[in-house]
Amino acid sequence: MNKEKGSGSISEFISRRKFLAYLGIFLGIIIAGLAFLKTEGIKTINGFRIRSIEQTPSFDPETWKLTLDGLVESTLQISYKELLDLESDEQVTDFHCVEGWAVDKVKWKGVRLGVLFNMAGVKSDAEFVTFHSASGLYNDSLSIIEAREMDVLLAYMMYDEPLPLENGGPLRLVMPRMFGYKNVKWVNRITITKSQEIGYWERFGYKIDGVSYP
Repeated sequence: MNKEKGSGSISEFISRRKFLAYLGIFLGIIIAGLAFLKTEGIKTINGFRIRSIEQTPSFDPETWKLTLDGLVESTLQISYKELLDLESDEQVTDFHCVEGWAVDKVKWKGVRLGVLFNMAGVKSDAEFVTFHSASGLYNDSLSIIEAREMDVLLAYMMYDEPLPLENGGPLRLVMPRMFGYKNVKWVNRITITKSQEIGYWERFGYKIDGVSYP
């Protein structure tokens, strides 16, 4: 009887060892997988994490247009070539995402909003400007005073190269002192309004001021 009990104990001990070994292998696979997702699962370009509610749109420089409409004296339709020929500026500014990550000292080149406002002739009762992405799904807005701040830019170049599509090319808004959700990518339409339009993420609780955490 004692021998049988002893055999049973040895068998149980071996089974427990196998179970713990398999458990260790399983947990190791899980940990390795999580590490992979942390380092490789999020695509980055120029330090920016590439995540969006939209698919990256296609871009044809021969047919692309930027429209500026709303409370203006004359609606603008600007081709990509015409955009590149406008008075331009360069700046180096930091980018901050509301999720807690940032990209320091990003070099941008593009057009100040004031250049376009002057071309279109913004009406006296205009107070806000809405930026629309090419998909028509995403938008966000600034006051005209905010849009005229000295480091607000419609950028078409990054680090001396054409702005990559996944970074918002051919044209994106750069508003350095506000979180990234205010920095609309793939801008192809700008509308001047009397009242402020609520942006995509602001409809889900994000702050319209762009500097306060949700």
